[in-house]
Amino acid sequence: MSVDDVEKSVEDGQLTPTGEHGLEKNDGKPLKTASDGTILVPQPSDDPEEPLNWSWRKKHMAMIVLAFGTFFVKFTATIIAPGAHQLAEEFGTSPRRATYIASAASVVPAVAPFLWVPLSNRLGRRPILLVGNLMAIAFAIVVARANVYGQALACRILMAFGASVGICIGPGAISDMFFLHEKGKRMGINSFLLVCAPYLGGVAGGSIIYNNDLGWRWSMYISAILYAILVVAHFFFVPETLYHRSSFGAPKPPPPTTFVGKFCKFMGFHPPANPHNHTWLYTFTRPFAMFAYPAVVLPSLWFSIAGMTEVANTAGFPLNFGPGTRYNFNTREIGFCSFSGFIGAVAGEFFAGPLCDFVAKRGLRRQEAGGEKWRPEKMLHVLWSGVITVSAGLLLYGLELNYPSMGTRSWAPALAGILIFTFGQEILVTVIMTYMTDCYPQRAAEVSIVFQFWLNIMAYHPPFYVPQWIHSGGGAKVPYIVFAVLPIVIFPFGIGVFMWRGPQIRAKGRIVDWKKE
Repeated sequence: MSVDDVEKSVEDGQLTPTGEHGLEKNDGKPLKTASDGTILVPQPSDDPEEPLNWSWRKKHMAMIVLAFGTFFVKFTATIIAPGAHQLAEEFGTSPRRATYIASAASVVPAVAPFLWVPLSNRLGRRPILLVGNLMAIAFAIVVARANVYGQALACRILMAFGASVGICIGPGAISDMFFLHEKGKRMGINSFLLVCAPYLGGVAGGSIIYNNDLGWRWSMYISAILYAILVVAHFFFVPETLYHRSSFGAPKPPPPTTFVGKFCKFMGFHPPANPHNHTWLYTFTRPFAMFAYPAVVLPSLWFSIAGMTEVANTAGFPLNFGPGTRYNFNTREIGFCSFSGFIGAVAGEFFAGPLCDFVAKRGLRRQEAGGEKWRPEKMLHVLWSGVITVSAGLLLYGLELNYPSMGTRSWAPALAGILIFTFGQEILVTVIMTYMTDCYPQRAAEVSIVFQFWLNIMAYHPPFYVPQWIHSGGGAKVPYIVFAVLPIVIFPFGIGVFMWRGPQIRAKGRIVDWKKE
């Protein structure tokens, strides 16, 4: 199968199940390679406007802005989290209920992509990114001015809905611009910012809210300012990344004459071609098709279980370390607890992204030399270190909250557990996202929908019951032992099965088609 055949089958909705990308020579024409001889996957056209052919500077400026769009979603969610006690006093509620203003919005990125991604497929990634971020600005300001608990909670959810464009469209746009051997490190940067965002948000929020001249309301005003900066950066540095090969060589459209047409040209909006005349109904139902592909659903579900405590951990810092606990931290010190997660994410990214690129380059070079063909499953062996450290970190955190090993006021061992957990989480998210987008490169945005759906659904519910579970008779050790064991128990069904029979499973295509084949 040639590269063109693979890409045509993907565009027609018939996903290539092999993950081999059709790397054979096509009618004697040599494949394009990078300067170091690595085969370019996917093979680019000769059109300089294709995102794969953009300059290094243009690609990486866009990638940085897109990655910060992902970062701000969770950064602005937890920037308000350390102020649980201040929010409780402001709205006349309990600290536990006040944490919901930060944690309840965590479910939104699970559902928002079902609107944003189809719209981006029909209207383009660029306009939808701008609209979503403008929505985030507006509702951040409303939250900052809220006078009742219900208003603050509802507008935080709507703010997260707009902001979610970054977390679901960003990975797809990054995938549009980079080749297979480059994706690991670039996806790793995006994943790094995704993982460290809630922890840096906690650090920043603790200091902002602790300052009497600022307080919790300014945490939301600052969020609005950050999104305003992001909108400007999107406008200048993120062109439209969706590209259809069929448009190469076609005559250029005439200059627009209407006001709307001129405005769209000025804004850089280029609605993608619709060569198959797909209806809007097809466009909005297309993302659901990815839920039928085992190589997307099972790894996403497994990772969501492995990382499901993320929101409970950050939202729980005020309850586990704040006033009235053995640590008795103030708001700023509660925020500093999040440094542990940030350090873990930094360490994990130094390991995960470069190693993914190394595995991909080595596999492609071996194939070019006549060795075994590249399979995306080769990437999954990088996961072992992440599996071990995620479980070890959760176990250490829970046991230290229960049985402090260095005295009742020693916080270091417990937060070391969060550091180790986040180190493993960063490895897992980088490898799994790289693997899934390698399996279905032309459906990266839809793959991201499935991943974010399970991740945010599973992260949503622990904050509602983990505090009560910790304060039950068994203490913190019981929930965290359960959370530490679950990823190991489920690993054979979510990941191990693809290490064993991945190509054969993907060759069967969608789950609903198995009985027919």
